[in-house]
Amino acid sequence: MKVRDSQLQVLWIARVDYSRNSGIKTHTHDFYQVLHIIDGQGTVEIGEELYPVLTNHCYLFKKGIPHSFNFTEETITIDIKFSLAEELALYLENEEWLGGMKFTNLVHLKELFRLSSTNLKGTHDLLRFRIDVGFKGFLLEVLQGKDSQNLTHQIIAPMSETDEGFPMVQYLKQNLSSKINLEEMANYFNFNPHYLIEVFKKNLGTTPMQYLQSLRLEKAKEYLEFTSYSVSEISDLIGLTPPYFSRLCMERLGMSPSKIREQMRTVVGKDIILEEDFSIDAQPTVIHTESS
Repeated sequence: MKVRDSQLQVLWIARVDYSRNSGIKTHTHDFYQVLHIIDGQGTVEIGEELYPVLTNHCYLFKKGIPHSFNFTEETITIDIKFSLAEELALYLENEEWLGGMKFTNLVHLKELFRLSSTNLKGTHDLLRFRIDVGFKGFLLEVLQGKDSQNLTHQIIAPMSETDEGFPMVQYLKQNLSSKINLEEMANYFNFNPHYLIEVFKKNLGTTPMQYLQSLRLEKAKEYLEFTSYSVSEISDLIGLTPPYFSRLCMERLGMSPSKIREQMRTVVGKDIILEEDFSIDAQPTVIHTESS
């Protein structure tokens, strides 16, 4: 049974890695598109205006508006094309993401891509509906944030995952690459170590060091899937030795770091079509230009 959201439907999603001096020629389409730049450099043209490509920025392409992009360095993107019901489209038509909109937290958008990649395996009937609703939530956060003058445009995580009202979590997130221990953390907050353990167990159901380990693994998985950092570099970024990092991945995630990266690479560049009527033949192709 086909179940989709009545207000927004994700038509197509892809993780596209562009090589240096490549891009997409000027074109238009009859759906909306959001291009998220994970890392890279170049220019984006919307209408007749040219904007720089900026890391951690999203670019909105509206229906019927000519646009193109050219990347001067290797660039990693997540590209989402979607349709909107008229009542929601009216809000998005009033949006202007000129020069791109910066997002400081796009974990949820990356998770949508992971969910979409499982669609290639023909999974549960409700998966596409879940993707529609998830992406609609992303857009609603943007629209609501603009109305309330929220200039950070952060995607809101569940309370248990945020730093709000729980500065110990913020401390851990800011020290992922440091070799901190429970005693150092307790001294920083002027608490007894046993009290810190009680606070974490009560609020998060785990100990501070176990939570730190989970944060490190989550960040490492993101690095493996969405960057070209080596396993050794990632180990350093999360404050672990390469051997311990590899062992932790095997114990907690069931596979080695290289296997995690390989698993993601199998869907890089693939067209993940979530709507049967969406024509892949009409999509623009990547072009390569001469370096200047």
